[in-house]
Amino acid sequence: MCKKALFVVFIFFGFADLVLAQTGSISGLVKDADTGETLPFCNVFINNTTISTVTDMDGKFVLSNLEPGPLELGFSFMGYVAETRKVTLNAGGNLTVNLSMKPFATELSDVEIKASRDKTWERDLRKFQNLFIGTDDAAAKTQILNPWVIDFPTGSEKGAFIAKADLPIEIENQYLGYKITFNLNEFFDSPTNYRIVGAARFEELTPNSVTQKSTWDKNRADVYRKSPMNMFRAILSGTQEREGFYLYGDKAGGSASKNMRSDIFANELGNSVVVYKADPLVTPTSPAGQYFINLKGRIEIHYQKGFAQANTYKDAPYPISWLEVNGGKVRVRENGMVLNPQDLVFSGDMDRKRISNLLPLDYNATKAIQLQDLAKTAKNYQEKVYLHTDKPYYYAGDQVYFKGYFAYGNQYLRDELSKVLHVELISGERDIVIEKKFQIRDGVVVGDFYLPDSLSGEKYYIRAYTNWMRNYGPNQYFLQPLSILDPYKRIAPEEAVSSWKNQGVVIRADKSQFGPREKVTVTLNVSDLKGQAIPANLSVGVWDARQLVPVKRTLEMEKVLDLKGVSETLGLDRFSYPIEKSLNLAGSVTDEKGKGTSASVTAFVNDFQGMIDMESGNDGTFVLDELEYYGPMKLAFSASDKKGKPLKIDISKPLKAPVALPAEAYFPKLITLANPIRIRELEEAVPQKAEETKAKNANGRQAIYGNPDFVVTGADLTKTGSNTDLVNSLVGNVPSMRVTLVGATGQQSIRIRGGAVSAGGSMEPLVMVNGAIMGAAGGATAADNLRSINPFDIDRVEVVTRIAPMLGDQGRNGIIAVYLKDNLYQGLDALMSGPGLKEYLVEGYQPSGNFIPVDYEQITEPVEKDDRQTLYWNPFLIADEKGTLTFSFYTNDSEGPVVVEVRGLGIDGEIIVGTFILNQK
Repeated sequence: MCKKALFVVFIFFGFADLVLAQTGSISGLVKDADTGETLPFCNVFINNTTISTVTDMDGKFVLSNLEPGPLELGFSFMGYVAETRKVTLNAGGNLTVNLSMKPFATELSDVEIKASRDKTWERDLRKFQNLFIGTDDAAAKTQILNPWVIDFPTGSEKGAFIAKADLPIEIENQYLGYKITFNLNEFFDSPTNYRIVGAARFEELTPNSVTQKSTWDKNRADVYRKSPMNMFRAILSGTQEREGFYLYGDKAGGSASKNMRSDIFANELGNSVVVYKADPLVTPTSPAGQYFINLKGRIEIHYQKGFAQANTYKDAPYPISWLEVNGGKVRVRENGMVLNPQDLVFSGDMDRKRISNLLPLDYNATKAIQLQDLAKTAKNYQEKVYLHTDKPYYYAGDQVYFKGYFAYGNQYLRDELSKVLHVELISGERDIVIEKKFQIRDGVVVGDFYLPDSLSGEKYYIRAYTNWMRNYGPNQYFLQPLSILDPYKRIAPEEAVSSWKNQGVVIRADKSQFGPREKVTVTLNVSDLKGQAIPANLSVGVWDARQLVPVKRTLEMEKVLDLKGVSETLGLDRFSYPIEKSLNLAGSVTDEKGKGTSASVTAFVNDFQGMIDMESGNDGTFVLDELEYYGPMKLAFSASDKKGKPLKIDISKPLKAPVALPAEAYFPKLITLANPIRIRELEEAVPQKAEETKAKNANGRQAIYGNPDFVVTGADLTKTGSNTDLVNSLVGNVPSMRVTLVGATGQQSIRIRGGAVSAGGSMEPLVMVNGAIMGAAGGATAADNLRSINPFDIDRVEVVTRIAPMLGDQGRNGIIAVYLKDNLYQGLDALMSGPGLKEYLVEGYQPSGNFIPVDYEQITEPVEKDDRQTLYWNPFLIADEKGTLTFSFYTNDSEGPVVVEVRGLGIDGEIIVGTFILNQK
């Protein structure tokens, strides 16, 4: 008699595979049920996934960016009974799940547990491993790391085999590359059926080599291909036979016994077994995205793309399984996830697949299979970028905001391709004026940079490319003509454009006419070419059409992101520029004869705040890779041979991409007026300090910004009476320093240059701690960075109110340099000046600036003049599943029209382009 498996361990609650779907979060508190004390470092995870976290010191946890739908939450902590909670998360929802965990009444130590094991237990363990892990190739590379936590009590049912584990079972699967922590709730095996019920937390193992990673990827894809989940997904789309799954049913009135057939399938087909047909095979049900698959009777499944260890039929050497469904209906989601696993009973090959063949529910099977089957051609690995800037042209000294959108030859390769975007400003004479690097995240880039006040030309180009794009030639780069004017120049009125070709977006304002400093609310509706509403990733810029003539954009998004023109057969073998996944720095070590040599190399980071040890190769080369830092970073390198003799170190400077400008590019005509478009703020007169001490870093060396304008000692900071955070402490010690709230966010904004309140964009200073720049990642303001520093830990704060040229546009709005009470760097001057040590200043990612929209409801001080050109810029807008989003902005002092410009990509890469004029009079 065939043993039947109740299919409960391998399929749990799943996730909807929706790009740009509105996600939710789960938070809560974990306590000891007896004492009420919180439990820090408790594991909290989504069952059967790699999604997990641990509670903090207060017992709190947060799981974010979760797909909506039914979920099973697992809790595991040493010495406590593991728990699971079934919940349903709504789109955009935030669930709170608090839990009190029960401690074990008694807990044996590992030594005590191991000592109690005998030969009977060892025999039971081997049996358990075969039933729990399996017996195939995957099982051979899977082991239980802590088998001593498993017990085998005597079952009440005759012939039953039972296992229990009070502590989580730790499993290492070297076949698929996962560590699984399994909370075993039930294990039952008998001559007729078995049950395995529990919660699994997955962690990806770190591969030892590229080859091992490739092997794991291949094995994962192979396991998924033959899985029930893939079969059900294929049935929904009618492609089950193309995926290798052929379904048969018992013929009515056929063989007297289902289990007495010949071993020749060709003889049985049409006699005892027939092709399974159901009308309909698939029935949609509610809620949307769920379906019934009608499988009545015993279904025989032939997977013809695999090979079986033991053949059921001599003429069918592939895996064969049987499935019986209680009620005849399998309820599944679009991705094949079963929602009624308790009704499914498998036997045959699918019955033999156990823990060693278990994949996490968040495993991206479609991507993995695509990558396995993907040909390594230039076409498939192509990437292109389009930049949307906040306005069509600029004035010298402006801040340029942009968002970059990527198109890929194969969308599944997005995470395998570039993570670094190079953005440059190039003059008409082909000189690179500005060069910055930005981090690519999820196929988009958001960034900004300042245009120097000193720009004297008018015709410039903004260029963007990845290192990988260089293999495809300059015509694959983003290269857009960009007019940059001095304050007395204007675009000629006849260059104005009044209508544009829009695609996929319409807008509606809450009022047809509006005046100065008035709030305007705009609603966007996004759709595809068929007019169907779609989710989309968008950026929106709104600018004053009186100050900025609405000129045409010279590059169309659709044409820039067009991936045509690359041969389908061109391989990658001749490509010489590698994919940049992160920042890296290469160098070489040479002896006194200039010959490369192997040596120990030490890199000191930011005036000895950290150090990195490495070895150069036999040819003297070394590489610092997988770096992630923002702004300039100081690196001092030291190298010596085996005898301790110092060696010479040089850092390699990568060759810049050659500049190729178009022979004819469109630049709008200009006119010159007597009055500037705006009067630049004059630098406020700064009283000189009594002491003229030069600014020094923690190691006593000259600071990169030169002399400060103000120095506030730590003692002065703690005298103010408002020393709970550094921001408030500084206000009373630095003349003209202003701190205001940013709109409705509650964030503080600092300004130290000039005394007037500006209605313009951010004027935030740069923050440095012990000479290291604090980045503005994640939308952090200068005040956010300062607030994290305890004033009582500070030796002094040096404030620079002028522009710091050595720091480029980062030092445009002044500097707040904090130096802590730290003797770490004392006595290192001799080392810095010693032989074999060489210092470099290297540029990292450009720190993100924040566009601060004006909100007159939040401004408490009077604004004398509001002459903003860009009224609104938001690169983080997401249209929901109904294709809708709403945003608001405040107008400036102008009463003229405003331009709303929208760019974006839909859920399936649809181009979204729209430019509209509001408030026309």
